[in-house]
Amino acid sequence: TARIDPTPPHAALASRISTNREEVTRELSALTRRGLLRKDGAHALVVTDVRALEALVTGVRGD
Repeated sequence: TARIDPTPPHAALASRISTNREEVTRELSALTRRGLLRKDGAHALVVTDVRALEALVTGVRGD
């Protein structure tokens, strides 16, 4: 697992990857539904399965 604390604002993440806040919110929600992320308190995010998230990113990027 990995803990991100504090979690960056969705608008800041969106700016870094050239998208909008709404898309970041949708994707984080999708990752949460898949069990790859979970909220921990008001300001932290936990990556529950780092390897699965890496595999997902690799598959999307085509590495």
